Amino acid sequence: MSGTKGTEIASLEAARNEAEVLADGALHGERRAAIARLVMITMFALVSNLDAGQRGDPVQFAVGATYTLFAIITLYMVHRAPKGIPRHARLRPILVTVIDYALITTMAMLDVRRGAGFQAGQHAIAASIILSFAVARYGVFHVVYSAALAITSYSIASAYGDALVTHTTIFVIAGIIVLALMVGLTNRAVSGMFRGLRQRDNLTRFLPRQVAERVMRIGPDALQPVEREVTVLFSDIRGFTGMSEGMGPREVLLMLDDYFGRMSQIVKGHDGVVGKFIGDGMLAFWGVPDRLEDHAIRAVRAARDMRRAIRELNQHRETQGLPPIRVGIGIHTGTVAAGMLGGQLQAEYTIIGDAVNVASRIEGLTKEHDEDVLVSETTWTQLVDTKRGVKVASAEIRGRKEPVTLYSLDASAATIEVSPVPQSGGGY
Repeated sequence: MSGTKGTEIASLEAARNEAEVLADGALHGERRAAIARLVMITMFALVSNLDAGQRGDPVQFAVGATYTLFAIITLYMVHRAPKGIPRHARLRPILVTVIDYALITTMAMLDVRRGAGFQAGQHAIAASIILSFAVARYGVFHVVYSAALAITSYSIASAYGDALVTHTTIFVIAGIIVLALMVGLTNRAVSGMFRGLRQRDNLTRFLPRQVAERVMRIGPDALQPVEREVTVLFSDIRGFTGMSEGMGPREVLLMLDDYFGRMSQIVKGHDGVVGKFIGDGMLAFWGVPDRLEDHAIRAVRAARDMRRAIRELNQHRETQGLPPIRVGIGIHTGTVAAGMLGGQLQAEYTIIGDAVNVASRIEGLTKEHDEDVLVSETTWTQLVDTKRGVKVASAEIRGRKEPVTLYSLDASAATIEVSPVPQSGGGY
């Protein structure tokens, strides 16, 4: 098997999201079409009122009133719907389109019956307007279906008026085909735009934008389960329980939202992935799904920028009379399994393995050693060139036989120098 159940579920979830996006886009299109339908009816009613011979035709008046009532009900229904439903987006336009063409065909035949003759230009315009309604519908098949009905409607009406075999008929039908082609191409472009925006929005919730773009190009295979060496970062707010005791729920959430927003942007800015938030803690990692040779360097650079951001945040909090935020950050490099987890309702891309546990334990040791950032030796050895920090201790980690050597980062270095991030090697 090339994938796992989790990946299959993620693919199904992506397909479901895509269907919902298209349905939402189709609903917005139907709302605009409903308004255009009423405008079209008003336009033709004004033209009809200029024709004195039509005012006394009760049948034509009844058909026009029926079409107007249908247009009003349709407008009400589409604006009442809170969101698009894929099944409705596929099926309902089929019935609505039949009614549209049936009514304009009937109106054209009534014109012929009362002696006004077949109004080729008027009917062609009406058919083209209805065909244009399909520009934002669920799929191209709606465009093809509407074009077929447009040609059928024009053929029936022109045949009823003895005007089927004319150069005008050939020209109008060819024009409908060309218009259908353009509407179909636009429909595909609009649908692709909606799908791309939703997919990009979903991916950028847990992937850096540049990685999300690569995933969009590669497709679902980019999130297939892998086993790979990565660098894991765990961060946690020290004394958060005591700090939050004197705060209301809203204040706590606002503080965490501000804090996590800043930290997440830093992680993503260094091509990392925000795995999850765990209370006041954050899991981030580098090396999957996008392979990075210098994942350890990027993680340490992110930790330095997180340190700087916290200093800036605390300066702001001090001006408001708020206590400072202190954090602990643990970084470790090791092999993990990465892939989609969580099932159909809440799938997420995450990592599991010993490296994750070790990074979490190292973060817990920052308080014991009075350091805000601690780095394991496996990460430290990958930091080439000048290493700004010192060895702190060899600590016992629960669940591991061998002690883990820990290094601190020079506290005077709040951030890295502004320079391009290399693909491999380089200092930090």
